[in-house]
Amino acid sequence: MRVVLISMNDIGAYPLKVLAESPLDLVALFTVTGRGKHYMDATDHAALTQKYSLPVYKVESINAADVAEQMRALEPDYCMSLGWKQIVKNHMLAIPKIGWIGGHPVYLRLKGEPNNPIILSAPGNEPLQYAIRGGYKQTGMSLIWVQAKIDAGEVFARGTIDLDGHETSYTLLQKMGRSTGELLQANMGSLLAGTPPRLPQDMSDLQPYMPPLHANDNRIDLNAPPEETYALIRSSIYPYPNAFVEFHGQRIYIESARMENGVFTELRTRTGGTPWGLGSGQ
Repeated sequence: MRVVLISMNDIGAYPLKVLAESPLDLVALFTVTGRGKHYMDATDHAALTQKYSLPVYKVESINAADVAEQMRALEPDYCMSLGWKQIVKNHMLAIPKIGWIGGHPVYLRLKGEPNNPIILSAPGNEPLQYAIRGGYKQTGMSLIWVQAKIDAGEVFARGTIDLDGHETSYTLLQKMGRSTGELLQANMGSLLAGTPPRLPQDMSDLQPYMPPLHANDNRIDLNAPPEETYALIRSSIYPYPNAFVEFHGQRIYIESARMENGVFTELRTRTGGTPWGLGSGQ
């Protein structure tokens, strides 16, 4: 079975290793040319692709005509967009012989399952940030069969992820990547057989759609409770734009923080600039 992986962030690093070392035939990685207009920074997968001698295609849009030609030439059985920020259009979804599997970093509910208020299961954008800002105790990773409607496809596999009171967007991103790799590994037999599960979602919209976030949404309200501010800061750690406060026309960015018993015990700040060159170890 031939697989093409599409990824632009750390969520893709874990399944790349799993797929490359599996009986599946991982034939290429498609990734972005750079951060561009994306809200989060992009991951450079060069070390892994070199390790596994994997061809890399860098694209600005996954839906471009030349990209479609490149992907058709690879004759994939599966395409997997894991850690990807662009909507995949119908002409691309039709390319893989068996189907296109995507990742949505929440625990999507199956048809007939009740909503659990402590776990994030909504469709939409920036689910890592919404999970932290919303104070959820759990979230998850769901692998779904991609359709034209966002996050509406049947579920292939899913797993829960616990969040603690100090979770950041970076630590949660790594948990999502590990979960994605584990889900693929656990379902390798069905992928090889060409019969992966297709479980219908509950589409009753018990949790609202998560709208896009922008850098200005990371502004700190100094009148907000400290727990709310701490959640905003933690959700805005690299690879996302940092949370900030306005000080006489100057933005002061919070790169990292720690709060214990309602008191900030650590605070690392930056005046101006961007977090994109700071590395992923924050």
